Amino acid sequence: MSARCNRLARLLAIRRLSEDRDRRGLQSAMAAVAEVDREMARQVDARGTARSAARAAMARGDRDEWLMAEAQDEVAGWNRQRLAGLLQVRAAEVPPARERFLASQLEHEQVKQLVDDRRRVEREEENRRAQAAADDWFLAKREKP
Repeated sequence: MSARCNRLARLLAIRRLSEDRDRRGLQSAMAAVAEVDREMARQVDARGTARSAARAAMARGDRDEWLMAEAQDEVAGWNRQRLAGLLQVRAAEVPPARERFLASQLEHEQVKQLVDDRRRVEREEENRRAQAAADDWFLAKREKP
């Protein structure tokens, strides 16, 4: 393999690492969004549970339990509002991460194509040299009486 092909192979390794880094960045951004989304769903469930508990406490006439359930509902509502803002922030990080990953992926594929093309050219040159040597040998054998 030629020095140029070796340099291209090193560049390909660097591009592969860059693509992997950007892939992990995208996966991390998407996981962060999913984490907030799951927590928001948990807060919605908590609100539903608290509201059911408040209704049951009110039906029993248990004022303390009703106040506790109302407080839990209110806290879950505040948490959900806070998480909604966090979700917006984290969701905004996904498109740039996706763009970085796609750009890295494209660069990796382009360098891979360059390396493949260079290797193909070198193989063709080696085949031509081998064929020329075989032709020369054959002609030399043929010319001898």
